[in-house]
Parts: sequence; structure tokens; C-alpha cells
Amino acid sequence: MQQTFAEEAILTIVLSTVLLFSSGIAVVYYFFHQQKKRFQHQQEVLALQEAFNQIILKSKLEIQEVTLDHISKELHANFSHLASLINIYLSAALAESHGKEKSHIIDAKKLTKQLMSDIKALSVSLNSDHIMKTGFSKALELELHRLEKTGKYQVSFISSGEFFRLPAEKEIVLVRLCQEILNNIVCHAKATTITVTVDFVYNAVQIIIMDNGVGFDIETAKEKSVEKSSTGLMNIAGRAKFVQADLKIESTIGQGTKIEIAIPSTQKE
Repeated sequence: MQQTFAEEAILTIVLSTVLLFSSGIAVVYYFFHQQKKRFQHQQEVLALQEAFNQIILKSKLEIQEVTLDHISKELHANFSHLASLINIYLSAALAESHGKEKSHIIDAKKLTKQLMSDIKALSVSLNSDHIMKTGFSKALELELHRLEKTGKYQVSFISSGEFFRLPAEKEIVLVRLCQEILNNIVCHAKATTITVTVDFVYNAVQIIIMDNGVGFDIETAKEKSVEKSSTGLMNIAGRAKFVQADLKIESTIGQGTKIEIAIPSTQKE
């Protein structure tokens, strides 16, 4: 009788232990299952947010491109025409002028000619059709040539490797990205030399843009970009991300800035 009671007690303890252990496993499984669902939900939300951001960025870039094309055509059609008319009137006035007046008109004609040349160069740099025809490497070289003509910068452009074309939309974004970097140099760097290298390798196009300007603190610049919604670094990072390019910025105050861009060429043409 006592043995039967002891066996029943042991059986009760074993069953209780098994039940308790099973309940613990169920609770742990439920907890981890809920955590997994929560994590998956967070990932889905992040993926949707990233997709939304990409759509917004694409729309923004498309609007910018349409605007730049419009400005390019206006410069070519209207401003160039006005500059040509000014030059014609100056030529007419030159035939009837003498002395200092003639000298001033000659100088004005030279400035008008320079204005016409600059308008043409600016129109070309803003025109996406021109970029698609010539390729981003040539478009970048022309942009640097335009900066060099100002007389403010010593410019160096080096291209190496076997040249190839990227898809047109990537080339346009890549040119705008480089233009944004060069614009930052002009506006903020106080540089005197600009060096650009473009290296075509089998799986990527690598671009390095360096200047000898005043440099800046990268973390401080990022914070200011977020706080003040500054478009400089944000545009550069956004355009690089849009074309899946790796972006690396190195800068030391007083020692200039170096920016490296590497864009995959798996879809090269």
C-alpha cells in the first residue's frame, strides 16, 4: 500500500514537472514567436519606408532634371539670342565710334563674346540629352574645363582603363553628383587646385575628386545638414544611394577634401 502511494506520488511529481517544463517551453516559444513577428513587422515597415524614400528621391531627381533641361533650352534659345543681338548692335556702334569710345566698345564686344561662350557651356552642362550622347566622362571633363576657364583653379583630369558606357539614367545622376561636389568646392572650399580621376575597371567605375581647400569636419557638417536641411551633403549622399554607388568622404580642416565614388558596372552598355 505504501509502495503504491509512493509510486503515485513520484508519478504525480514527474507529470507535474513535465507539464511545468512543457508550459515553460510553450511560453518561451510564444515569446520568441512574438519577437520574430515583431522583428519581421519592423523589417517590413523599414522596407516600405525605404521604398517610399526611393520613390520620393526618384521623383525629386526627375523634377530637377526636367527643370535643368528647361533652363538649358532657355539659355540656348533666348539668352544666347539676346547676347548675339547685343554683339550686332555693338558692331554697328563700333563702325561709327572713335577714340576711347571705340576702345570701350571693343572691350564690350570681347565680354559679350565671352558671355556667349559661357552661356553655351552652361547650357551644355545642364542638358541631359548632351550627357546621354557624350557620356558622363566627357561631360565631367567639359565641366572641369568650364571651371578652369574662370582662371581661379588649376584643374587636372585623368582617365584610365578601358572606357565603357553605363545605363543613361545612371550616367545622368553620376554627372549631377559630380556637379554637386564641384559646386561645393566652388562655394565653400576656397581651393586653388581640383584633381579628378576616373578609373574604368572590370566591375566598376571609380571616381576620385580632390581639392586643396580649407576642408571641413564631416560629422559637424552632417549634423548641420540634418538640422538646417542643407542640400549639399544630403544631395550628394542621396544621388549616390540612388544609383547604388559607394561614397566615401575624407576631409581634414586646412588640408582639403577627397571624395571617392564607386559605381557598379554590372549593367554597363
